[in-house]
Amino acid sequence: MKILSFLKQLAIGLGKAALAIVLLFSLFAGYGFFAERSAKQKSAAFCASIKPGQNPAPLLDLAIADGASALQTRWGKTDGLDTLFVTYMGLPPFSRHMCLVQAKDGRVVSVKQSYLD
Repeated sequence: MKILSFLKQLAIGLGKAALAIVLLFSLFAGYGFFAERSAKQKSAAFCASIKPGQNPAPLLDLAIADGASALQTRWGKTDGLDTLFVTYMGLPPFSRHMCLVQAKDGRVVSVKQSYLD
């Protein structure tokens, strides 16, 4: 009889552990879905708000205020153009939705959405 009681307790304990693992995985998956969708939408909205010919100077501050990653959103040079890499994080640490803004002579010349990782 002791062995049946032990086996019953073991089965209950394993069931609770399995339920906890499933619950944690579900929460992680739900958060991942939300984070991916949010990052993609923010990237698209930021890109859509930028018009060719506009002044690119305030864009870095606007992007960070909008929730872009302060560590990964920065100006750089590509193909002789000033390029702003506006990065919104999806599911950390790898998913990055980006809005690439290229400028020359103080004016935006192109804007495109990109996905990295």
